[in-house]
Amino acid sequence: MRMKRKFPRRYIVKGLLLFLLLAGIISFLNSPILAVSSIVVQGQTGLTKDQICQIAGIKEPINIFAVKTDYLQKRLESDLRIEKAAVRRSFPNMLVIEVKERKPIATLLCNYGYVDIAGDGVVMNAYHNMQTMKFPMLTGVTIADVYIGDRISDENVLKAAGFLESLDNADLEQISEINLAVPQNIMAYTTGGVRIKLGDLSLYEEKAKKTMVFLEDLKTIKKPIEYVDFEYTTPVLKFKP
Repeated sequence: MRMKRKFPRRYIVKGLLLFLLLAGIISFLNSPILAVSSIVVQGQTGLTKDQICQIAGIKEPINIFAVKTDYLQKRLESDLRIEKAAVRRSFPNMLVIEVKERKPIATLLCNYGYVDIAGDGVVMNAYHNMQTMKFPMLTGVTIADVYIGDRISDENVLKAAGFLESLDNADLEQISEINLAVPQNIMAYTTGGVRIKLGDLSLYEEKAKKTMVFLEDLKTIKKPIEYVDFEYTTPVLKFKP
């Protein structure tokens, strides 16, 4: 007759304690204590919080440990309207989403009509006829076979878009056109018809700062200006006769 093997009492106690510990951890991770009571969205101007949450595929409340921040970031950045996103937990019960929206900054002629592009060259809108000009026009170049979601690769177009994106909104509204016909002598035009000589725009952020200063000074200059030249260390003004 075979004897039944008995487990020592200490093993039974340890196993029971381990089971209770695991059960406690699982219960804690799924408890309402860890539910996100608030989702904070930062950086958006055009999109609402509800739209951001819808794009991310989340809604309140949500368990903070169930959130996969990398996945949410990729999901947000897959939307054409969002250029960059960052998602982080803020304990004990807050989820913070930071976004940089992608917005149209310029209009460009293409082989079938017009496209609006963002500062990073991504095509945001496409249309056959332009009813009103909402953004500065990039002239002197025509792009072929581009559609919504495509990224423009033309170097001069990207420089011009970067230049425009570096301007404050108030200054951006004063620019009507950037002519790219001569890449070494790119020319911007204000809504008042003043030419701004930008050179090759290799340092477009620096040129944008000079442009904003000039546009501010332009408010107090009474004599008509023909153009300002930023190809020199010190901007050169030429007044109309």
